[in-house]
Amino acid sequence: MTVRDLIDRPDRDHLIAGATALTSPAQGTTLIPDPGRENRTRWAAPLRDGATVADALSLICGMGILGAVHTLGEQRFRPCTAPTCRGVFIDTTRPGSRRYCMPGLCGNRANVANHRARHAATRGRGANPQ
Repeated sequence: MTVRDLIDRPDRDHLIAGATALTSPAQGTTLIPDPGRENRTRWAAPLRDGATVADALSLICGMGILGAVHTLGEQRFRPCTAPTCRGVFIDTTRPGSRRYCMPGLCGNRANVANHRARHAATRGRGANPQ
């Protein structure tokens, strides 16, 4: 299972099962003392002996997806609404209204295309007065 497989089908049960599978390289999760803060602990998910870089990345992605589902909900997993983009993203904005995977790129392209279409329609009406 890939992260993309999970995000493309944002069903809560599917997300949780898939993300849990991604965390399988870990030995489980635990709390450990936080050396920088007295009487504080932090979460740790140690990898099994012999774990690879791919195992570490799998764990990180799985924990991130589980955290997003728990904190934000599965409705925040979305496809980009730009017509030429196949990207997906997790909307972490406060209002939950993000529409593009990369607002500076996909959002800008969509806005430019809309502007050009409006401008072309305006020119087309002016050229053929009826």
